[in-house]
Amino acid sequence: MTGLRTHRSLRLALVAVAVAIAASVLIQLAHDGWVPLPSLSDYYYSPAGGVFIGGLTAASVALLALSGRDAESIMLDVAAVFAPLIAIIPTGYRGRQFIPDDVLPSVRNGVGVYLVMVAALLVLAVVLAARGEVAWRRVAIVGGIAGAVSTALAVLTFVPGVSQSFPFAGGVNLHLIATVCFFAMFAAIPLTTAFGSAERTERRYRLIYLVVALVIVVAVAVTFVAAIVRPEDGGVLIGETVALTAFAVFWTTQTIERWRDADPPSILAG
Repeated sequence: MTGLRTHRSLRLALVAVAVAIAASVLIQLAHDGWVPLPSLSDYYYSPAGGVFIGGLTAASVALLALSGRDAESIMLDVAAVFAPLIAIIPTGYRGRQFIPDDVLPSVRNGVGVYLVMVAALLVLAVVLAARGEVAWRRVAIVGGIAGAVSTALAVLTFVPGVSQSFPFAGGVNLHLIATVCFFAMFAAIPLTTAFGSAERTERRYRLIYLVVALVIVVAVAVTFVAAIVRPEDGGVLIGETVALTAFAVFWTTQTIERWRDADPPSILAG
């Protein structure tokens, strides 16, 4: 029962994080006379930035803590790899590929902390796998992705000759890449839930999950294209908002579905 109670608490915590970020942005939006910034990511530079960063960091911890035994749980872990990067690495200031000089040292510091934490978690994962408490397959998939992301990030952030253009190496917006990867997992999770666990998912829930996955895919595509073509026109803000709302619908629905499940797949087999 303790495992189930923890499972419920973690799921509710993610809902609370989403509400906190939304409330912070709405309060700032009201303060600005209901004139929105081009994207949710732009609120990093506003008074809402503290809640934005803290919320995404807390979300990544909760996602990682929901360590289960199914494909969906592995995707949650992969999402947890990218969530902190959305918070740590900001988008360009006011639509330009530029980060203010007084902000950049904090970004590099955050990246350094991220690299240390990933290394520590990888060591811990190997130890737990050797003790038979975590599947080696899980460690290989999630650890491989985390290791590759961390290596690339370390090079782009700290290696001379490359780091001067951080975080826009080669004109590529690292914040945008992390956001797309994060939402890609969010789109894949409802599909996996609908098709991968059909025997335990009711038809009405499967229908909701399929619709949510489709909405997220379209929203991510709109966000990506808008961020490249016309980042200042509000398309990014609309795409991000729709994608986050769709995932919130999925997460809330699945929380309701699994509330009384005595053995949810997002709890490790004992």
